[in-house]
Amino acid sequence: MMETAFKTLVVVPVKDFARAKSRLGPDLDAGERAIVAANLFARTIAFLQDAKARSSTAFDIAVVTSSTDIAKTVNEHRLHLIPEGQEDGLNSALTTAASWAKAHSYETLCVLPADIAAPDFGEFGRLLSLAGSPGSLVLCPADDRGTNVLIVTPPDAISFTYGCLSFLKHQAQAAEHGLDCVIAPSSAFSRDIDYMEDLSEHQLRLLTKRAERRAV
Repeated sequence: MMETAFKTLVVVPVKDFARAKSRLGPDLDAGERAIVAANLFARTIAFLQDAKARSSTAFDIAVVTSSTDIAKTVNEHRLHLIPEGQEDGLNSALTTAASWAKAHSYETLCVLPADIAAPDFGEFGRLLSLAGSPGSLVLCPADDRGTNVLIVTPPDAISFTYGCLSFLKHQAQAAEHGLDCVIAPSSAFSRDIDYMEDLSEHQLRLLTKRAERRAV
């Protein structure tokens, strides 16, 4: 793929669908969880491709993954693929993505999870517009004080600490490293789909295989 002049890279971290969405395990079997994960990923990529056409902030799209099957889909969509190698958790994957972004001359890295419940074009554009100053961090907190959107300039300015209360941990890192930290709450990006109560209003659509949906 040709190099681009875009300074911002939006990266979506994705694990193998067969191992994704483990928190839904008490209610969904492995096959159902894989379908949910695949549908969420497809929806996120479609959202980003549309957002790229609409946004006043130029950005490129990448996926970091260790899955060869997901890699094929990424290549089919002509997106940047960042091979993770052996799967070693989200923070390791994003460290790989940040190194890749720096090596390819991106100044800003935006991390967007693939499981946002109801992403919104206008809100995403607003979040991107808050980024860009050297030594800065934009944090959009999740309802549970996780981190649902993270935008960092430069890409390796922090160590990623996703997990329990990651929003607070990322905020603390910004203070420790002297970064300009912008807290950007957003109702459109505050909810992700981790548990059955998150899935409930989206359940029929996300549990339907894509081939079946096209046939309807």
